[in-house]
Amino acid sequence: MKKLVLAGAALALALGTAYAENAVKKSEDKVEGKVKQQEQHGGALNNDTSFRVLDKNHDGYLTRSEAAGNPDLVKRWAEADKNKDGKLSRVEYFRIMAKIDTHTSAEKVSKSTDSKSSAAGGTKQK
Repeated sequence: MKKLVLAGAALALALGTAYAENAVKKSEDKVEGKVKQQEQHGGALNNDTSFRVLDKNHDGYLTRSEAAGNPDLVKRWAEADKNKDGKLSRVEYFRIMAKIDTHTSAEKVSKSTDSKSSAAGGTKQK
């Protein structure tokens, strides 16, 4: 009887592990599919997709080594890690990326208006 119980437990463990590996693979394939779809349409990754792509071990947090794929994030790591636990939660990531995105957009608008005023014959302010 004990052998039957042990064999059943071993089988359950093996099946559970195989199921978990399959679920992780499907999740990775889904993220990669979204990334490819966005790239084909010329769009940038949204922050949610970017977080999932950077989160290599799928634990819901970004470590410094995982964040290395985003140089802007690495530069602002100390500012982003509000609770100083050495990792970024989704909320911390979204907060800092919103700041980075806002700053980037402001720079693009500033450059765009500078070049338009110069092209129109206006004087460039110093």
